[in-house]
Amino acid sequence: MTILSRISQQAPADGQKYVKLETVFKQAISDGTLKPGEKLPPLRTAAWNAKCSLGTMSRVYTSLERKGLVTAVVGRGTFVQERSNIGADVILPRSTDFRDKAKFTDSGFVDLGMNAIANDWGENLIRWALKRAAEKASSLTLMTYRDGFGDPAQKLLMRSFLPSTLQDITDERILITHGAQNGIFTALSRLTSPGDTVCIEPLSYPGISAALSQSGLASVVVETDDQGICPNSFEKLCQEGRIRILVTTATGHNPTCITTPLARRKEIGDLAERHNILIIEDDIYGFLYPDAPPPYASLFPENSVYLTGLAKRITPSLRIGVAIAPPYITMLMAQGITAQTWMVSPILVTAATEIAGRKDELLSIPKTIMSQARDRAELTNRILGQKVTNIDICRSHAWIELPTSISANTFAKRAEIAGVNVMAGYRFANKSSSGLHNIRLSIMAPTQHKILESALIKLDAILSTPNENVYEMF
Repeated sequence: MTILSRISQQAPADGQKYVKLETVFKQAISDGTLKPGEKLPPLRTAAWNAKCSLGTMSRVYTSLERKGLVTAVVGRGTFVQERSNIGADVILPRSTDFRDKAKFTDSGFVDLGMNAIANDWGENLIRWALKRAAEKASSLTLMTYRDGFGDPAQKLLMRSFLPSTLQDITDERILITHGAQNGIFTALSRLTSPGDTVCIEPLSYPGISAALSQSGLASVVVETDDQGICPNSFEKLCQEGRIRILVTTATGHNPTCITTPLARRKEIGDLAERHNILIIEDDIYGFLYPDAPPPYASLFPENSVYLTGLAKRITPSLRIGVAIAPPYITMLMAQGITAQTWMVSPILVTAATEIAGRKDELLSIPKTIMSQARDRAELTNRILGQKVTNIDICRSHAWIELPTSISANTFAKRAEIAGVNVMAGYRFANKSSSGLHNIRLSIMAPTQHKILESALIKLDAILSTPNENVYEMF
């Protein structure tokens, strides 16, 4: 049986066709109907056989590519990934190693793809905290099982990592997680039922779509503008009665840099409350925006789940996060953590609470990062100019708008050959038309200012001469 005959026979007659069609393709890849390296049918052919619109089939192909099951080659088509590569770039693309082929400058290969924040305090701080944890942890901590609910005293200490408007909450509203990503997955898996639909933004952190896929949940995309989620679009989706949860990043949005103002947050929160829709807010960058409006969990405490973590603030290796929610939700999420890993590592929790006690550092670290961010934003703006969007309001990354003649994928490949890794905008896309001509740059990742400058000069040269051979340029 070919894939065309399969989708002809199994194409859904109604409902969310793209979800069911995607499942058909996944099964075909899994059972060998579609073999590694095999080319998928052209979109129009596949859509005709499935009796669906071209847009629906395009959404299926885009989702398969985002999950790492297929790869699209410009001008050639879409191909099934080799089995050893399937799933290898669901969240982050695997970078082809051009280091032996390209002529690099002294700065070497520069990674502006991973949204890390380089610092010279994180390593010393975590070494100190782990040493303190090893010395101070009780025998109960070191030698006993706990459950996902966590220790009340430790949970209260973790309030130091929260915005000021959340630092007075009680322990039953707090849950310690394995990090913000674990919080997203646990919330989605425990707070939904089969058939539920989740509302997401057109562009978002790829870990959200990965969690949705893992949980088997369908999604709908709400429209956004320069202030975040559009109330009219959200209200329309609410009235259709399709969604159970809204997932959003309201502060320092990744990748668009937008911070939603207070009035808009209240409008979205009121709509969600009126239609009984839970808001899950990923606030991993919130500590860099002390003047940002209060999170949804402060404005609508009974209808929100707030998530943050220490990966950006301290180091990605400290896989500890905090969830804030009504007690019945923290209980459900705690059961989810128990089911996944039984408990969050007591040693890492103890280390995190030791860091929580260093109030001076928790105040000075964001100020240092913000100062560095201003300098790097000015540098990025000076070199790339009008191509940079919202750089004046973002403190961790830059969102680049490419000329329509250059696709994000083509630009990313040219940049990589030149020795710079960037993240193509479509990696964040939750609908096929988003991010096609955008690039996200992690301007805080390089350890030195001059390394970022060298990388930006290369990117500007590629933008200025899109038809030149990058090997000759560098």
